Amino acid sequence: MKNRPRRYVLYLLLRGAMAFVRIMSRSCALSFARLAGATAFYLVGRQRKKVLNNLRIAWKDEKSDAELKTIGRRVFENLALTTVDTIRFTSLTKENIGEWVVYDDEFTRVKRILDKGKGLVILASHIGNWELLAAAFGLMGFGGSAVVGKRIYYEKYNKIITGLRERVNIRTIYRDESPKEMLRVLKNNQILGVLADQDVRSVQGIFVDFFGRPAFTPTAPVKLAMAAQTVMVPAFMIREGDRYRLIVEEPLSPQAVKGSKDEAVREFTERWSAVVEKYIRRYPEQWVWMHDRWKTTPEEILMGGN
Repeated sequence: MKNRPRRYVLYLLLRGAMAFVRIMSRSCALSFARLAGATAFYLVGRQRKKVLNNLRIAWKDEKSDAELKTIGRRVFENLALTTVDTIRFTSLTKENIGEWVVYDDEFTRVKRILDKGKGLVILASHIGNWELLAAAFGLMGFGGSAVVGKRIYYEKYNKIITGLRERVNIRTIYRDESPKEMLRVLKNNQILGVLADQDVRSVQGIFVDFFGRPAFTPTAPVKLAMAAQTVMVPAFMIREGDRYRLIVEEPLSPQAVKGSKDEAVREFTERWSAVVEKYIRRYPEQWVWMHDRWKTTPEEILMGGN
């Protein structure tokens, strides 16, 4: 895709905004982000409409329009807050991470899993601050960790994201790369972070229940864990005011299931997806509702193949 001049101008504006956010105190930057997010909710009509529509689909008659509007506005605010804190990774260290993140024995429990020597698949999702989730493990001594991510179409934008991750000891493996690269992380007894809570037709998936409707869901996390004979752990970085709480759920062991491989893939995809839905229900304002989670339908798959 050609690099049009407009993209470069936007890139320069982005770099300027990032520099501005970094010279501000974190409290000022977060106050600015809340205002920017709330303003964007009212100004970006197309995205606002999409968020509110998806919220209505998920909650049906469980919440009033006023409640959904409040959640929708906070979705925009949370995304702005997440962006600001991600930009400020340059000031985040192992020594000061406790100023950002509340945690108990989560890192110790993850270390116990890695002590078995087979790596670990961390199932992240687009709730709270997923980039900070990866950063926390990178800074707390889990070197060599990697996340599976989408390659951004404009390389200068792509380098911003990958550069921020590298700053906190996290490397990026693109989802269009060979699965061997992902398995190599696990075989080296490291953490592989996978964001798999979105509808992506370009990867293999199955339909599982999500808020009462079939949602096309990637099966790669389960297949990778089975191939490496390791476990998957759903993990979350949930915002609590101006700090976050790290949550590490109980491990799921897909290779332990009896029956066919396909049955195991379906069972454990359903199980981790149910965990993600539980947290979205608990913190609806912290998930990215501008994503159309039900975009792909079973009828489309039947007609066009997968």
